[in-house]
Amino acid sequence: MEEEKTDCDSAHAQMCQPILTLQALLDFDQGPHPWKNLVEPIAPRSRSRHLGDRYQVLEFADGPVTQVANESRPQVLLCHDFKGNYLNDRYINGVQGEERWVDYRFYNWAAIDIFCYFSHHFVTVPTLQWLNCAHRNGVKVIGTLIVEHKNVQLLRDILQSEEFMRRVVEALVTVSKVCQFHGWLLNVECGLETGKVGLLRDFVQLLTERCHAEIPGSLVIWYDAIAKTGRLEWQNELNSANDAFFLACDGIFLNYAWDRQKLERTESYIRNYCPDRRLDVYVGIDVFGRSQKAQMDTHAPLEQVLSFPFSVALFAPGWTFESLEESSRRDRLEPDDRNVLFLQMNDRFWNRLWRHLYVRGPVQLPFYSSFCLGSGKFYNRLGRTQSAECWFNLAKQHFQPTIPYTPPLEYGTRNDPLAHWTHHFDGALDGGSCLKLRNDARDKRLFACDFPCDDDLIVCYAHRRSNPTAIDLGLVLKAYCGRRHECLRIVCANADCHVGERSNEVRALPLDKEQSLQLLKLGATSQLPLTDTVNGWDIRYYYLSAERLPVGIRIVDIGIKLHKEPDAHENDHALLGAIHLQAGIPAHRDRLLQRTVLVFDRPE
Repeated sequence: MEEEKTDCDSAHAQMCQPILTLQALLDFDQGPHPWKNLVEPIAPRSRSRHLGDRYQVLEFADGPVTQVANESRPQVLLCHDFKGNYLNDRYINGVQGEERWVDYRFYNWAAIDIFCYFSHHFVTVPTLQWLNCAHRNGVKVIGTLIVEHKNVQLLRDILQSEEFMRRVVEALVTVSKVCQFHGWLLNVECGLETGKVGLLRDFVQLLTERCHAEIPGSLVIWYDAIAKTGRLEWQNELNSANDAFFLACDGIFLNYAWDRQKLERTESYIRNYCPDRRLDVYVGIDVFGRSQKAQMDTHAPLEQVLSFPFSVALFAPGWTFESLEESSRRDRLEPDDRNVLFLQMNDRFWNRLWRHLYVRGPVQLPFYSSFCLGSGKFYNRLGRTQSAECWFNLAKQHFQPTIPYTPPLEYGTRNDPLAHWTHHFDGALDGGSCLKLRNDARDKRLFACDFPCDDDLIVCYAHRRSNPTAIDLGLVLKAYCGRRHECLRIVCANADCHVGERSNEVRALPLDKEQSLQLLKLGATSQLPLTDTVNGWDIRYYYLSAERLPVGIRIVDIGIKLHKEPDAHENDHALLGAIHLQAGIPAHRDRLLQRTVLVFDRPE
C-alpha cells in the first residue's frame, strides 16, 4: 500500500497495490498495512441448492427442498482479470467522478465458491474493495503469484536454495494472513531447468502446508502450464506430466485448450489414481473465447465440464463490460446508457449459465440489504442524499439477489413474465441503487436462504410505488418443514392483500405505527426506522410468531410479488429499497396484538 496523488481527489488517496519485486515480498511484514483492519470476515452461507430451469419462480408445492454439502458438488472459481486490474477498485475509500461510477461490477456471488484476483504483476494482492464485497457474500478470495517468461529470473531466484525458497513461502503466508484472504493461484508460465523442478514441487507443497496450518479454510491452486520436464507445455488435461504439482496442492486450474477427449483422459486419471479428488480439477473456460466457444455461449463449455463432473474456473468475466467499450465510445454514449447496456449484457450472460449452477444464500440474522451495487450517481442514507457526487466502491455493495435478473431482450418482449426486476440507479434508500419491479406475474425468487424459525422473526421492507392506489408490492416467504416436506407461503403485503384459500398460505398482519414503536420499547433494533414512512419511502413491519410451529421450520426462500389492479397502467412500477429480517422477542410477543402466528396445521 502506498500514497499517490490522483486527479479525482485533491488529498492523498490510500491504494491497494501489487507486490512487484522479490525483495518487496520478503519485506512485506515490515508494513505498515493499516487497511488490514478494514477487512470484513467471511460471512457464513447456506448449503448448496440446484434450482434448475425455474430458478426465477418461487413455487409452493409440497415436496423436498434439496440441499447438498458444498464440498460434494462441482466448485466454481471466478478468476477476475479485468484490463490488468488495480483500476477504480484499488482505492481503499472508493473513487468519485462522473466517468468513474460506470465500471465493471460483479454481483452474481450466489453461484461462486472462490474468487481469484488476477494480474500480470509478480504478486497480486486482492484489493480491499473486492475482499469485502466477496466476504460479505460468503465467498473465499485468493491472490495470484505469477512468473512469466519475461521475468523468469524471479523463479530462479525463488528456487536458488531450499532455505531461500522457505523464506518466500513464509512471506506469501504472511501476505495472505495480514490481508486476510484464503490463499493463492500459482501461475508459473515459463520454462525451468529440469534439475530445479523438484524444488518447485516442494515449494508448492510447502506453501500449501503452511497456508493450511496458518489460515483456516485456505487453498493453493496450481495453473497447468509447466510440465515435470521443466518445459512450458500446457497439458489442457490432468496427466503424468503435471500431476506432481496437482498432488502437492489443493487443485489444478487446467488451461483452456481442452476437448472432450482430454476431459475423458482426465476422468480416467482421476478414477484410477485419486478418485476422491475429482472436484479439485478446475477446468478453465476463458470468457473471451480463447480455445473454446465462449463469450455469450460460455454455457456450452460449462455444460460439458459439469457433465463429468469437474469443477470450473471461469476466466475474465469482465468481458461483459469490455466487449461494450468500443461501441460505447463510437456512439458517444452517456454513462447512464453505458450502465444499462452493461447490466443487460451481464444479466443475459449469467442467465445462460444459471440453470447449470448451484447457489448458496444467507443464513445469519440480522439480515439486511438495500441492493446497492457498489456505485451510483449519488449516495443516499434512508432516502436522503448524503453526497451528490458520482462514486464507485465495491466495498459498499450490499447482498445481491440469489438469481440474475432476466432482461426482457433475452426473450424478445418487455412483457415476458420471467422479467421481474432491474437494478435502478435513479433512486435509492441506502447507497446508489435499489430494485425496480414492473411485472406482476407470479411470485419471483429474490433470495434462496436458510433462516431458522425456532424463534420469532421480525420482517420489514421499504418501498415506493408509482401509483399507490393501483399497485402493491409484497414480500413472499417460503417456510419449510424438512421432516414433513411441507411448505407455507407467507405473504407480507398491505392489509387487504388477496391471498388464496390454499391450506399452505397465510397473510401476515402489518404492524401499525403504534405497534412498530412497541417493538422499540421491547428492545428490538433495526436498520430501518420503526416508522411507517421515511423521506418518501413507505416502511412495513411484520411480526411472525413461531409459538405454534414444530421444531425445525426454516425460511428457505424470500420472494417478491407485485400486485396490479385492473386499472393500473402498464408502466406502473414499484421500487424495493431494502429488506431486513431479524430475530424476534418471544418473551414479550403477547404485547404485540398484530403479530402473525405461523401454523403448519395439516394432519401428519
